[in-house]
Amino acid sequence: MSSQEGSSEIYMGVDIEYGSPLSTINRARYSVVLIDQSLRLIAKYQSVVLPAIVRLAWEHRPKYIASDNVLELSPDGSTESLARLLSLLPPDTALVQATATSEGLLDVLEAARRAGIDVASSKLSPMRTAFIVAAIVAKGGGRRVGFSREKTYIVVSRGRSSKSGGWSQARYQRRIRASVKIAADKVKEALDNANIDYDVFYRSGDGGLESAVFIVYAPRERLVGLVRPHRGIDYMIKVETKYEGELTFGESSERPSRPLIVGVDAGMTTGIAVLDVEGRLLHLGSYKELDRGEIVKLISELGRPIIVATDVSDPPELIRKLAAQLGAQLYLPGYDLSVAEKEYMASKASAGSDLKPKTSHERDSLAAAYKAFIDYHNKLSQVEAYTSRLGLDIDVDELKADVIRGATLAEAIEKQISRLLGDHESQQQERRSLPATDSKVQQGPCNENSRLELLEAQKVALTKQLEELRDRLFHEERELYLARKQLKAELLKDSEINSLVKRVGSLESTLSDLRKSYEALQEDLEALRKALLQVVSGSLVMARRLDELKRSSLKRSEDLIGPIRPGEVVIVDSTTNFEAEVLSELASAGVKALLLQETEGPLPNAAKKYGIAPLNINNYQVVQAAGYHFVSSKVLQDATDFARKIKSDEFVNAKLSQLLSEYRSMRALGSKDRRAALT
Repeated sequence: MSSQEGSSEIYMGVDIEYGSPLSTINRARYSVVLIDQSLRLIAKYQSVVLPAIVRLAWEHRPKYIASDNVLELSPDGSTESLARLLSLLPPDTALVQATATSEGLLDVLEAARRAGIDVASSKLSPMRTAFIVAAIVAKGGGRRVGFSREKTYIVVSRGRSSKSGGWSQARYQRRIRASVKIAADKVKEALDNANIDYDVFYRSGDGGLESAVFIVYAPRERLVGLVRPHRGIDYMIKVETKYEGELTFGESSERPSRPLIVGVDAGMTTGIAVLDVEGRLLHLGSYKELDRGEIVKLISELGRPIIVATDVSDPPELIRKLAAQLGAQLYLPGYDLSVAEKEYMASKASAGSDLKPKTSHERDSLAAAYKAFIDYHNKLSQVEAYTSRLGLDIDVDELKADVIRGATLAEAIEKQISRLLGDHESQQQERRSLPATDSKVQQGPCNENSRLELLEAQKVALTKQLEELRDRLFHEERELYLARKQLKAELLKDSEINSLVKRVGSLESTLSDLRKSYEALQEDLEALRKALLQVVSGSLVMARRLDELKRSSLKRSEDLIGPIRPGEVVIVDSTTNFEAEVLSELASAGVKALLLQETEGPLPNAAKKYGIAPLNINNYQVVQAAGYHFVSSKVLQDATDFARKIKSDEFVNAKLSQLLSEYRSMRALGSKDRRAALT
């Protein structure tokens, strides 16, 4: 951390006097000191509670608040409470641990010595410690306190309830939503003009927006003067910073450096798949309302992305921004991948891995990553073959990353050799040495000059507050004027709006019906796909279903799925009435079996005569999908067994008839001989 030139900057030092942040009885009290760049005392306060420290920070707007242990400022001693405290500080004020360095933590006296501050005694009171930590920071010592995840949210929402308005309630709601949209557009324009990176999520409503949430990837101090908190008649703007993750002092720790291929399916639910350059699946998941910062953190913990891939040729803006933020190559297929292609790619990518896609988002992201891997596979194989032939001990993964970025194989290898030769400049910056000073800590009441400067500072703060109130009053009056003007215009076109509302209602109803039809078709399509897979595997066969065995039912069926084919299975729901000529036609066409609720009766007996097996439908699995019917393939074996039994019975009956005929002939011949003998 480095200090800036000039003496207008204020530094606040804080040290705990007594009590504990964890105690509700013995509340913690602090000593607070305010100094300028030249270590001149501006103000000091004793026995200050934590809320008063926050108030003083807003009154004096110090550049840094310094402490020898920042967790002493946490109401319950936790990092979560410290994060809440940070979010309450002014946007241009940072919290610094004066005893933190790049090598670790020091005691206060050693930190002061390194900063060139002469401390006469080793016994320090809380007020003196507060002065010393502020002086250390003013001299460029210490490290800024932060969190591994810091996000600034700008929330544009309603400024008042839309339930009021009586008979004009709908019109008031539209006006409020229109105001929210206008305010959100202004925020977006301000961020775009300042070239600040952000993601935005809208919640739409009739006539405008219910709310807009901007997630800004920049420190909150960059928003000062661009976006101002506001609470108006119809809308309000809140700007807040949320701190999450681990407590950090200065720069965060290093991440894994292995190169990665990342597939992303963006939307309200985001699918993320991560492969290494060997095509091994490292991560697969889907997440609701995942912003870009969270995506970057998740990926960076696994390695260094070199490719960000998607399954569509024209990706969402979020994916383009993500690739640029990660410094990765954006891979786009030449066309939007079909569902069949994505299922095939995802199955190939997850083969041999415990990670399997459970949602369509995971499938799409995995297919995108694997498609990119396949397209680069030849180049990567050439890298492996060439380095294997050379036998040179270099980082093959880094070679692959450089080749994917566009370097030739020769250039990538020479770059690796240069690293091995040590042909690069050191990027470690030397710690800036601080000049010694004869400044000593002074205690006692402030002198008259200090009091005068304090009053001048308070005057400046009050003047600024007055200007802000005047500016706010101007904006409120302008909003009221615009609201009245807009209300008058809406009253004039109320009949037209009613007509449009009815039209929108009709279209929404039609859209709802179409969505239901689409969902039903999707379900039918999925059921049909599963059934066809079972047909291909041989576990199911297609069947024709008739409500009764009559000519009219058969014609309707033939119009739907075509004429009867040899070997078919026919399901008949009602066996009460049937037409014998239709049964004869089925037998002539080669139908093997009829599936019936009962296998005894006129229809089953007639079917047996025509050689068609009457089988009980309850003995088989029946699947219906998109108007088509399928039954267990076991029915074919049972029909074949029935045909064999019929043939066997016919053979036995023929033999019995032959024996009976022969027996009768012999009896008749014997009777004739006996009559001849008697005569």
